[in-house]
Amino acid sequence: MPEYHNALLEKSAEINKEATAAFTAGTEAREIADKYVRGTVLLATVLFLIALAQRFKVINVRRGLLLVATGLMVYVLVNMAMYPRL
Repeated sequence: MPEYHNALLEKSAEINKEATAAFTAGTEAREIADKYVRGTVLLATVLFLIALAQRFKVINVRRGLLLVATGLMVYVLVNMAMYPRL
């Protein structure tokens, strides 16, 4: 019967398209959230390294830790500058 059209089948196709769009938007939002969390963790690591550097009496160890912390902070700030604007 070619003239028969199931209205529920057509409605299900529309709902499926909406669900696919919502899933895609959710995936993109999760990826953005993961970037923000990663940046936060790396900045916390910078703070930890700076606090750790203060505990050493050897100046070269302090300088080394501060250099690593500075490099990590520059990396994080460059990545944060590339985050999508909300």
